Amino acid sequence: MTTEAKAHKKISKIDIVTVSAVFLLILFLSFVCPLITDDLHFKYIWNGFDPVIGEEIRVSSINDIFTSARNYYNLSGGRVICHFVVFALVNLPKIVYAVLNAAVFVTAGWLLYVHITPAYRELSRFTLTYCYLTMFMFLPAWGDSILWISGSVNYLWAGTAMLWAIVNIDSPKVDKKNEILTFLSVLLASSLNEIFGGMLAIILILRMLTHRIKPIGYYYIALFCVLPGMGLVLKAPGNANRQLVVDGHQSVSIPDMARTAISYLKCFLEWGALPLIPILVMLFYLIFRKSKIADIILPMSITLACFAGAAALGCSGVVIQRALFSVMMPLLVPVCSLTGFLLFKMNPAYRLKSVIAAFLTLTALHLICLDFMYAGMCVLMLLIILLFNKLRKNGMNEKWLPSFKADLVTVLLLTSVVIYNTAVFPVDASRYDSYITEVTAAMRAGDGGKIGELRPVEDPISSYYPSEGRIVSDYSVGWICQFYVVDGN
Repeated sequence: MTTEAKAHKKISKIDIVTVSAVFLLILFLSFVCPLITDDLHFKYIWNGFDPVIGEEIRVSSINDIFTSARNYYNLSGGRVICHFVVFALVNLPKIVYAVLNAAVFVTAGWLLYVHITPAYRELSRFTLTYCYLTMFMFLPAWGDSILWISGSVNYLWAGTAMLWAIVNIDSPKVDKKNEILTFLSVLLASSLNEIFGGMLAIILILRMLTHRIKPIGYYYIALFCVLPGMGLVLKAPGNANRQLVVDGHQSVSIPDMARTAISYLKCFLEWGALPLIPILVMLFYLIFRKSKIADIILPMSITLACFAGAAALGCSGVVIQRALFSVMMPLLVPVCSLTGFLLFKMNPAYRLKSVIAAFLTLTALHLICLDFMYAGMCVLMLLIILLFNKLRKNGMNEKWLPSFKADLVTVLLLTSVVIYNTAVFPVDASRYDSYITEVTAAMRAGDGGKIGELRPVEDPISSYYPSEGRIVSDYSVGWICQFYVVDGN
């Protein structure tokens, strides 16, 4: 067996171990995560946000699920496809959701891996492992968007559909099968989330103008497929009612939109500070090389779409951090792709200047947002890089590659963070269960004062724990009462 064949065999074994470990981990976390407010709500036929205590009807048939989905669309919002899935999942055994959620997470990491240039994949045996670790480290509101049933379907599952659409758009294959998959995936992704359609339109237009690897009609048809998906989500009768009932206002003024958009962009920069580094390095590398505008826009197109998506979230008038998952998930595509170029292919003559310019830009952005702590961290990281470069004298040369041992140490260090969060996650879950027990006991005793004094886990130990599970409101207490007290669960 040749050395190259042995290397491929080793990569294959590492990939199998990685996929198996990630699947089992997400399976465990998804199964252990308790049902929280919206999950309890979706066990009943949807008839609005707040319960009529004692009169809610449990979902007991497929017809009830269709009724709930129709009511949701008319009363509450346009994400009817996602919520149809949620209505079905919360009324099935928990293990069904746990298995499907683990499978979706594994698929999302694989789609990130597929988008990386094959030449970069072969330079490290842990490329697929890094893709999954990137998801563990950089995706925001982890518990809310990946483990909580309602959150995972709306964000992880919908985000995976978005990744699938991007992979199909960028696939070098030019055949009927790819065209059909592209049109279906674009239609699906734009139907699941109110900002995905706009983001896909930006990506398609920029691809058409800068990197048209397929016939022009392909891009026009794909753009056309965005429209019905966006229409389904944005034209839902329930959108206005949701703004009034949940967000507390019927319409959003332009100044409010602007303020909220700035807040979302600020949060986006906070969550995306590290992921943005390879993207900014690539941007300045291309600028310093005096590349054509088309060559610059091509690798930046998904990033531009993500920034546009973050700003578009301002239309809601309310900042909800888990909503940023919708723009952070697609951002991981250029992050994973450009990191390979940064480490293995970038000309050393431009590398250091690009890194310095990237960190200075990120520092300036944080200063504009008045995030002095993040700006200070960027400066500190830049100083460390400059010191490291000084000590090496000649800096990184073109042949620099991470050894297997260095790769392994890096993977183990990042994995230790994942292991810690996993180990303490059941502690948070048990604390939340204790809270539910106390609240339920107080409700049965008619002790309203006690309910007001109780607070669920204020400071979770694990970053995986859903923050939604710590919210005490009339809405959450009402559904806790309906499910645990009235129905006796």
